[in-house]
Amino acid sequence: MYKSMKRFLKFILLIINIAAVAALLFSGYGGHFDPATSSLPGIALMLFPAVLAVVVFLILFDLITWRRLAFLPAFGILACASAVWNFCPLNFGSHKLPEGCREFKVLTYNTYNFENYSKTDSAGYNSTVNTILNYDADVVCLQESRPTDPAQWRDIPSQADSLTTRYPYRSHGYKTLHVLSKHPFDTIDVHQPDDPSAMFQCLRLNVDGTPVVLYNIHLQSIGLSTDDKALYGSITRHPTTEKLEDARYGMIAKLSAAMKARTQQAVMLRHNIDSIGGPNIIVAGDFNDIEDCHAQRVIEGKTLESTFTSVGFGPTVTYYANRFYFNIDHILYGGNLKALSYERGHGRSSDHYPVMGTFALPVRNGTQNHNAKQ
Repeated sequence: MYKSMKRFLKFILLIINIAAVAALLFSGYGGHFDPATSSLPGIALMLFPAVLAVVVFLILFDLITWRRLAFLPAFGILACASAVWNFCPLNFGSHKLPEGCREFKVLTYNTYNFENYSKTDSAGYNSTVNTILNYDADVVCLQESRPTDPAQWRDIPSQADSLTTRYPYRSHGYKTLHVLSKHPFDTIDVHQPDDPSAMFQCLRLNVDGTPVVLYNIHLQSIGLSTDDKALYGSITRHPTTEKLEDARYGMIAKLSAAMKARTQQAVMLRHNIDSIGGPNIIVAGDFNDIEDCHAQRVIEGKTLESTFTSVGFGPTVTYYANRFYFNIDHILYGGNLKALSYERGHGRSSDHYPVMGTFALPVRNGTQNHNAKQ
């Protein structure tokens, strides 16, 4: 009787391990599947950290209860090594600036329209503007940026003056996109998505005579209502079958539609990238989807890389509101650029954290005529 029960429990444990490893593989490679065919893998990718935590726990549990079985979840993690790295890169050490290069810093920040999310600003002071000034990047890509032109801000005059002095070259871009730059640039017209929440901005910067093509983007928003967000918060605190069923027919349908739209927008953006070209390319902004999602993979193609996976360290979260703890703000780079560092900020004046990438940019002598200063 005892032996039969032991064999049965081992069988159940084996099934649990197999199911967990299958879930790990499915979620880890979710970004490889086109949401136009099925959005389920993309949604599963969002759950990868939770599934990974379960599999790690299983390894420890197996080592205590049935040591030989531990190889199965360990194999699963090994098979998902690239997905684990995309979620939690471990780039040790610092990267030196090569000879003939200069540092080039890019900050991307969804500003929440400069309204203080934590409601801590005082009269005449804006925390988001202060964060931008403290980073002192070469170029700043802003999303959800209204009002757009600091020269017209009257409620924070000293900060507005500091911003316009430091960044004399500014583009109000398209809709709520805005770029601040220390370097002159030309504006490049690009095809725009149909959805009002998605938009692109393209500039050709002249950095010490070296061109850098910059894309400031905001991809399709998820479009969750206040009730959806409340339901999600309730599920993360006290999940029930009824709540999960409500999410299935509400939130998940919206997530699916947004993923499909972002893929179409990514294809459009990739076409712009291929058409415009350039020896140095940066794509920065609010992707509204996590690292290694299908839209990001489409945008990267064979020519761009993620700054986070190249030089980042450990897991990160760039959006934190409504208990949605995800890394959705990204900086991609390509051409002759080399990533040196990745930094995610901590200021909570927006519902997003700022993200900065530092790059080594080969420079050359010479100047060009530009008329982008405003």
